[in-house]
Amino acid sequence: MTGEARMLLVSSDSHVVEPGDLWLERLPPALRADAPRAARDPANHHLYFNAPGMSRGVDLSLSVSAGMSNAAVDAALAEDPDAFPGVRGGADPEARLRDLWDDGVVADVLYPTCGLALLQLDNRSLQEACFTVYNDWLAEFCAVDPQRLIGLALIACWDSDRAAAELERAHGMGLAGGIIWTAPPLADSFFNPRYEPLWAAAERLSMPLAIHTLGGQRASREVAGLGRTVESSFHVAIDYRQELQRSLCELVAAGVFARHPGLQFVGAEAGIHFLAEMERRLDSSYRGFWSNLPDNQLGEPPSAYLHRNVSLTYISDPVGLNNVRFTGADRLMWSGDYPHGASTWPRSRAIVERDHEGLDPDDVRKLTSANCAALYGIDLQQVSEPSPAIGVPAR
Repeated sequence: MTGEARMLLVSSDSHVVEPGDLWLERLPPALRADAPRAARDPANHHLYFNAPGMSRGVDLSLSVSAGMSNAAVDAALAEDPDAFPGVRGGADPEARLRDLWDDGVVADVLYPTCGLALLQLDNRSLQEACFTVYNDWLAEFCAVDPQRLIGLALIACWDSDRAAAELERAHGMGLAGGIIWTAPPLADSFFNPRYEPLWAAAERLSMPLAIHTLGGQRASREVAGLGRTVESSFHVAIDYRQELQRSLCELVAAGVFARHPGLQFVGAEAGIHFLAEMERRLDSSYRGFWSNLPDNQLGEPPSAYLHRNVSLTYISDPVGLNNVRFTGADRLMWSGDYPHGASTWPRSRAIVERDHEGLDPDDVRKLTSANCAALYGIDLQQVSEPSPAIGVPAR
């Protein structure tokens, strides 16, 4: 896979970085006292986003540090405590489109940064109101170039009828999918039939639903344990990825995809390395324990539903790419993670070439552009030209 002409990249999981005062300015007045907001830490001068009930603030200074080291961010803030080091494309769509075009990325699926943490909130009315504000703002952001900026709405799941209505509203604003909590509270489960209105709406609207690491109501809420002790750090680091894996398995076993064959789900930012083992273990347990139970709704082995209804994203995953010989490449999608610190920007083309060396060129095309384009209806021919919003000559 050599030559710039063959390097057409679509990122399946990137992020906006919301303005720190977004909710303070846009929430209804009655809720503004509890509005999530950003503030400077006087010790290290980083900007942190917090909300009532959040276990740990989101470091917005590191959330826009693509192409920079943490040390470089710290040095910039030590020199100027009021500085905003990093890229501008987290909140500026034109700057984003230019950065991505220069990096060979022609379209970008957008997840939140602050909003992911808000999925952990247990204040139902505040969460719903915050998601309405975010979805309105995101629709404005993506309207600059909806062919290249593919926005996913935040959907609160406390009430599935309300969730379905918000997904419908998001569809009307041009957003392409929805993000729900990575795992529901312990007293709830994706086996619960109360989710049916949401599943049906997503299927009818052809809007994929996504779950993203650190956006759940279980292990994600323990994120404050990272860096506290070895024990707490170990459990959080292991459990928050397993939270996502468990939910995907639960959706399959609960018969969600058997009842809604057109429903598409995405597991974001947990990698792809676990998929081969997940398929094997699910099929084995299905055959051995529950295929003949009276409440089984599956007409095929679980792996069949994973292949048809579940996509996974990865940034760099050599083990997962090695396992493509077991899993196939049809449901796996590369992501650049711009503008977060883990992003491949501004060297995405070189990193993708390195990471995918030796793979079948057709599989590489699927992994790095075609799969994501098919899932979200992106016209690859159209986006292969520069965005009209940035006014640069075609390559």
